[in-house]
Amino acid sequence: MATGSTALIARKSIRARLGRTIVIALAITASVSFVVGSFVLADSLKNTFDNLFSELNENIDLSVRSAQEFEGDGERDPIDPALADAIREVDGVAVVEPYLFRYAQLVDADGEAITPAGSPTFGTSYEGENGLQGATLKEGVAPMGPDQVAIDKATADNENFTLGDAVTYLTDTGSYEARITGFIGLGDGDSFGGAQLVALDLDTALERLTSNGKVDSLEVAVEPDADVETVKAAIEEILPERTEAVLGEQVAEENAADVNEFIGVFGTGLLIFAFITAFVSAFIINNVFQITIGQRLRELALLRAVGASGRQVRRMITIEALILGVVATILGVAGGIGVARLLIFGFDAAGAGFPSTATILKPRTFIMAALVGIGITMASVVIPARRAAKIPPVAAMRPELGFDALKTKRLIAGAVITVLGGAMFLIGMFLSPGGTPGLIFLGGGGGLLLFLGVASVSSTIATPVTKAIGWPVEKLLKTPGALARQNVARAPRRTASSAAALMIGVALVSAAAVFASSLRATFVDTLENAVTADYVVTESTGFQGLSPVVAETLAEVPELQAVTPVRGTSGLVEGDVKSFGAVDADAFADLVDPGLVSGSIAGLGLNQALIHEDPAGDLDLEVGDSFAVTYQNGVQGQLEVAGIYSNSTFGNWLIGLDTLESVSDAPARDFFIIAKLRDGVTAADGDAAVEAAAAEFPQALVRTNAEFIEEQENQINQLLIIISMLLFVAILIAVIGISITLALGVFERTREIGLLRAVGMNKRQTRRSVRWEAIIVSTFGAIIGIVLGTFIGVVLSLAVPDDIIGQLAFNPTIVVLILVGAVVAGLFAALYPSYKASNMDVLEAIATE
Repeated sequence: MATGSTALIARKSIRARLGRTIVIALAITASVSFVVGSFVLADSLKNTFDNLFSELNENIDLSVRSAQEFEGDGERDPIDPALADAIREVDGVAVVEPYLFRYAQLVDADGEAITPAGSPTFGTSYEGENGLQGATLKEGVAPMGPDQVAIDKATADNENFTLGDAVTYLTDTGSYEARITGFIGLGDGDSFGGAQLVALDLDTALERLTSNGKVDSLEVAVEPDADVETVKAAIEEILPERTEAVLGEQVAEENAADVNEFIGVFGTGLLIFAFITAFVSAFIINNVFQITIGQRLRELALLRAVGASGRQVRRMITIEALILGVVATILGVAGGIGVARLLIFGFDAAGAGFPSTATILKPRTFIMAALVGIGITMASVVIPARRAAKIPPVAAMRPELGFDALKTKRLIAGAVITVLGGAMFLIGMFLSPGGTPGLIFLGGGGGLLLFLGVASVSSTIATPVTKAIGWPVEKLLKTPGALARQNVARAPRRTASSAAALMIGVALVSAAAVFASSLRATFVDTLENAVTADYVVTESTGFQGLSPVVAETLAEVPELQAVTPVRGTSGLVEGDVKSFGAVDADAFADLVDPGLVSGSIAGLGLNQALIHEDPAGDLDLEVGDSFAVTYQNGVQGQLEVAGIYSNSTFGNWLIGLDTLESVSDAPARDFFIIAKLRDGVTAADGDAAVEAAAAEFPQALVRTNAEFIEEQENQINQLLIIISMLLFVAILIAVIGISITLALGVFERTREIGLLRAVGMNKRQTRRSVRWEAIIVSTFGAIIGIVLGTFIGVVLSLAVPDDIIGQLAFNPTIVVLILVGAVVAGLFAALYPSYKASNMDVLEAIATE
């Protein structure tokens, strides 16, 4: 048989089974779309922010700013704007523009802070269209004077602001009123990547944006005929210590890199779920080809009888899969663009605040689409194609013969893979030899083998377990229930393969539930036992922090006994970057029980530190010892160990506010504030006093300790919901796989169903039989998934350091929901197969061979 004839037969085979082919193609397409969508979303967002920062800095040749010793969490120190006069005298300098970029936030008519969904709010100095900053004046004029302001047009449109409207805005120095004189945007867009912008003239910005008369940078434009590098070198000669001049392109790249780092992590997370979906699809493709090959024994035997070799039969199956994979990949690329848009819409609805993006398709995206769509499809049919090639004509003349002879080998192989995968997973999680690469290879690879092994081994327990699940069904529904139970139990391999895809999704949801429950329980226990504060104050956007003025105001409330803000900076210790928390030592002792091992919180004075016992042990530090630290701005110092503690709720390194202020002039921002009532003050009086003090800060959200704990629990629950929603695609594909398997099973039992109908079984009973068959299969997959997922969740929880997860917790509600969902999934999967079975022509069915 020639190669062309083989391809022709493959194409005819696809057309003859068009319905099955379309459904399989949809499963592959969904996998490819998710992968492509993840890449398109990440690449499009990165391109958007790269362009955004490039446009903002396109007129800036050089930027003069304070230097940093290393990359970290700390802000740069501001610089003296008087330095601009000296820079203007440098040959080749055309313009020097002082620039200030800090916190500011608009307030609505009800006095509530306007918080964009998932995006920051900024205040900036703005020189108008003649300035160096890339903001574009869309309408009106630039602000001039303390009673004028310009805002981004996107916010204006969202909040229905018009030119001339009076508006209130907040800064770190207070609340101010002004009239809107202009709307600004970036290039053709009306927004700044989703951020809210309040623009002021330089003098007003210096007065109201907490700069103490200093600026964040001096932006420089050189003369058209000047060499930028030459001008840069000349400027560097007159700069004071710890100040630098950098190219405008470098600033744009640095700003974009900060955002793109988050986008990269976000995109990687989506890709993980995408490949899970592809993994599930592989099970379905393999299962369907295995079943259909069994049903095509007579067809394959005839091909062998007329001269086709085993190699040609294998090639025919492979060509079918290749055509299927190519078509699905092409559709998947198109679908991936839609998925990217859908993800942006969904995350925006949840509060992410993504900017408008252009669709970016890189060559890598097409390569990955082919690897998933074609690669996984081809890999999934390797075993079915090999088995098809080994079918002799004589075996095909006896359709009852299958591949049961391989049952023992499959059991042994599955057991070995399960044990090997479990061992690799445990070693990777608990030992992580080789660090992160070892964790990824052993932990991830072991988890993959664990799924494959359990899927293989599950066929040996499918019969007894499904009989147990089906027993109440049989007692309740009599004949339809008995048929459903028997049909599932008599094909354990098919049942296990059908349930395996659903098992993967359920296992991952179950693992996430155990991990989230354990994290929540540990977090709540830590807050309840370690934090003795009555109030926690945070900022409305969630990540910009609060002005120190808020803590200072609360500290003056007579009903409060202790108040401390929590700030932060970074420092080099023994060559490693460490994150330092800064607190009011005297108040902190009344608000937190860090589990002191030695020393005293009260002893935390200037140039002293509290250290968690783990880094203290690593560096062999004890109370009274000193160690060198280089702060992010380059300042070097010595810190004395005042105490060692065991609870890392507030990090591993703590210093006093006075120490932080002595080494850094960077804008102070408080991550949050904690406060405690005086003895004898009632909760009602305390609430009233705190709320009254915080009323002048609409951006400050005041929570009691109990409310704050509940809010954190809700955030963990929301994370679990997001994970489950992302896994929903994989679960949906698994349900489709069950539906395909049922439909193929109905086709295989056509004559049997016809005979049952002939002896009195009605349409309703037929539909019930198929529906309950699907429910039993789904429940079987859910049970295995819950058991395996719980094991994975327990291992993950135990592998995490005790200060993050210190106790195991389980969520029975999730288990119940999964089992209920399995029943619903079974009913959904059985819609078409049950309809097809109940509407067969009885005579034609009986005559089927």
